Amino acid sequence: MRIDIFLRLTGVFKTRSIAGKACRGGSVFMNGQKVRPSSTVIPTDSIRIILPSGTESCYEVLAVPESGQVSRKEREMYIRSISRCE
Repeated sequence: MRIDIFLRLTGVFKTRSIAGKACRGGSVFMNGQKVRPSSTVIPTDSIRIILPSGTESCYEVLAVPESGQVSRKEREMYIRSISRCE
């Protein structure tokens, strides 16, 4: 699954457009590398997002949704916030 879609479905970004802009702007890293919106996400990937304020949010991919929307209750099955970025 594309990272821009994954970040939208799991609620990290409100829209896919915003997620794509963050990727193109160099604010999203996966496994230590800058990513494009089309980069593929797999379980065990680590995602680091640098917010405009300069703070970082870090996540671990637990699973990739097969299709469609992910409810708020289900989000914890797919992504976990981690305190330390790698």
